[in-house]
Amino acid sequence: MNLNFLYVISLQETPEPGIPKILGIIVTIGIVSICLYYVSRYLETVYAKIHKKPFFVHFYLAPKKLPIYLISFLNTNTLYNQLDKRRKRYFEHRVVRFLEMTKFVGREGLIVDDDKRMQITMMVIQLTFGMRNYLLEYVETIILYPSSYYSILNKTENNGEFNPRSKALVLSWEHFSIGNLHQEDGVNLGIHEITHAIHYCSLKSNNISSEIFHDTFLELEKHLSSVELRNRIIESKILREYAFTDKFEFIAVLVEVFMESPEKLKGQFPDIYTYVSRMLNFKYFKI
Repeated sequence: MNLNFLYVISLQETPEPGIPKILGIIVTIGIVSICLYYVSRYLETVYAKIHKKPFFVHFYLAPKKLPIYLISFLNTNTLYNQLDKRRKRYFEHRVVRFLEMTKFVGREGLIVDDDKRMQITMMVIQLTFGMRNYLLEYVETIILYPSSYYSILNKTENNGEFNPRSKALVLSWEHFSIGNLHQEDGVNLGIHEITHAIHYCSLKSNNISSEIFHDTFLELEKHLSSVELRNRIIESKILREYAFTDKFEFIAVLVEVFMESPEKLKGQFPDIYTYVSRMLNFKYFKI
């Protein structure tokens, strides 16, 4: 009788099998994963400082495809047309993801059709194609006006602006289109405002692409501290006067020239060309 009682007690005290062990495994995996992330992040930062690029740019388990009715728009993009088959799939995947994550809004009766959405999206993807983190954290909405509009934020008549507080990119469709028609004058509204967004993300975001952009920009600023070089840039008139408003406008105008006239920029100021190429990790020009 006593033996039976002891047997029952021993059964009652036996812990339920499996649960504590599973929890332990989950906690261990979580801790190891976090440690591996921070170690790899540190190693990539060191690698980026030496090689001026991330460990990798493109990695997609299942690249997404555009609907058939949007495919033809890709062929209007200069960068897409010069990519190999594999990178074209990456470009297409990024376009799909940006369209999924970004809201387009028309103002003053402007209808935002597929052409408008695709033209703007492809420009964003082109500018960020060398960056692993291409979905701009501070751009959730793109607002389009038919032409110039009054900016409540700046209290001025604008053609475009980037509003980080609202996470919005605002563009005049007329001036965006004009910028795309004249692709060698160093004036492109879309490139200009998207560069502002990339620059702001580099100051606020904690990812390797933002880190490379920011660190390289600081190196460029140091390089431009030479009075002689600054005078040469001004005399060359390769950048319009608006570039010298402040450092944010300078880099936005500089990227306009980099994207529209890379041969001209590289020919006159090869060091500056190299800095911009590193900032964007953009090495797709055949020059």
